[in-house]
Amino acid sequence: MFKELLGDYEPRGRIIQGVGRFIALGLDDPFHITTITGFTLYGIGKYIEKKRTNYGIRMAKMDIENIRKNLREITLDISTIRF
Repeated sequence: MFKELLGDYEPRGRIIQGVGRFIALGLDDPFHITTITGFTLYGIGKYIEKKRTNYGIRMAKMDIENIRKNLREITLDISTIRF
């Protein structure tokens, strides 16, 4: 019950996404097999993240913190613009 309420620490599938990004963008071969494999793994990770991540209090808190950080960055960017 508490796990359902609190949610996961990190979205599921995030590690698979990272591995897929590394394979697709970090390893490069002339036949692009690693690129296709990497993006396939990344897609699988995204699918797992959307379908199986338990969104709870922890994830909501992390989302709110990310929104605050983005808003702070945007306001700093706007305040440094000179007309």
